[in-house]
Amino acid sequence: MLRRIGLFRLFGIQVSLNYTWFIIFALITWTLAVRYFPSTYPGLSPWVYWLVGAVAALLLFVSVLFHEFSHSLVARRSGLPIKEITLFIFGGVAQMGEDVKDPRTELKMAVAGPAASVLLAVLFGASAAFFYITVGRSPLVAVLTYVATLNLILTFFNLVPGFPLDGGRVLRALLWMRTNDIRQATRIASAVGQGFAILLILLGVVSFLSGQLVSGVWLVLIGLFLKQAAELGYRQVMVRRSLMGIKVRELMTAEVVAVDPSLTLERLAHDYFLGYRYSSFPVLQEGEVVGMVGLDEMKRVAREVWPTVRVIEVMRPLAPDGYAHPDEDASHALARMLRADLGRLPVIENGELVGILTRRDVMHLLRIRTDLGE
Repeated sequence: MLRRIGLFRLFGIQVSLNYTWFIIFALITWTLAVRYFPSTYPGLSPWVYWLVGAVAALLLFVSVLFHEFSHSLVARRSGLPIKEITLFIFGGVAQMGEDVKDPRTELKMAVAGPAASVLLAVLFGASAAFFYITVGRSPLVAVLTYVATLNLILTFFNLVPGFPLDGGRVLRALLWMRTNDIRQATRIASAVGQGFAILLILLGVVSFLSGQLVSGVWLVLIGLFLKQAAELGYRQVMVRRSLMGIKVRELMTAEVVAVDPSLTLERLAHDYFLGYRYSSFPVLQEGEVVGMVGLDEMKRVAREVWPTVRVIEVMRPLAPDGYAHPDEDASHALARMLRADLGRLPVIENGELVGILTRRDVMHLLRIRTDLGE
């Protein structure tokens, strides 16, 4: 999993940057400073072009963030917890703590994003018109016009009725209302989304072969991303339905191997990782789980100091959502494991470690259900 940089909290929601965001920010700034603004507003100095390019790129991502917050605030009003919004190379994504439970909530959330983008397009467009009338052509007018246009383009792009775009979520909500079957609704919306993704890939190949190298590559990349996201969205629904009604206690392993925080990394490596062959272990101090230690933490420490470094110095402290409750739905626990890229999750009840849940446990059940035709 690619790491994130926490920026700030707004309305109780953490806003973060994925490292891939810097790639698209640099590319957009370069494109605007070298190509778009010099051809649209010639005669300015290079540093002005780079400045307005960077400002326009920032405003574009502010627009994406506003779009995601509109989804998130509607979700919050509907009782769905939103923990984080992450900006990355292809835009932004909001992480929900729970799944949408009814099609009407899905519909309201899906419509909120495009509505927010239209609002921004109107505001930026009106501002551009005002400054054009009062001061004439200027870099400020260029930036405002560009961002207004991009918000309109994002609106129409997101309204394509293919999952996981907003239009695809609208389609899924309407199909869900009609069929009362989220699996079938997601399957159809996902198929439309995959079809649109393939169309983008083909257009990208044609653009690339016709000499439009940059636009061709980006169309192919966006198409591949949307195709993967559409397939993943359907698989997630299938997994959640397969795990419906199953509690963590039914899948967890009750006999847990835990380590003491005072243990040296040398003993941890030989007595535990090599001895039990697990990828991580709960750290237990006076009967309480205080963290997790895994191979990733071991690899960050030079091997020659393993005999002197203690587990407590390198472990990951237990996060508020870094464990499961035995009566929790297994699908919710699995979703947290996937978001945090965890292979093992301690199961805690009344402050006591009662088991360990692993991805392997969940996947084994899914394979059995698949073999049985369920």
